[in-house]
Amino acid sequence: MQIQPEIITAILALFGIGVIGIIQTLKRLLKLDGTGAIVLTFIVSFVATAVYLIQAHTFSLLALLIYGLLVFGEASGLYHVFKKSE
Repeated sequence: MQIQPEIITAILALFGIGVIGIIQTLKRLLKLDGTGAIVLTFIVSFVATAVYLIQAHTFSLLALLIYGLLVFGEASGLYHVFKKSE
C-alpha cells in the first residue's frame, strides 16, 4: 500500500471545517489539556479517517491504521507528514 499525501490533506480538511479546527474547538469546550487532549485528538483523527475512507470506498483496517496514525500525528503536531516549504 502506497501512502498518498493528498488523502491525508483531504482528511484533515474533512467537510471543509478541518479536523484540527474540530479538535481545537472540542478541547476548548471540554477544557481538556495534556493526556485528555491527546486522547481526544486520537479519537477525532481516527473517526474522521474512517468517515473519509468509507466515503471514498477505500476502507480497510490497514488503511484506517496507517492513515489514522498519520492524521493523528499531523493533527496533534507530534509529527509533520509534509515537508514545509520555505
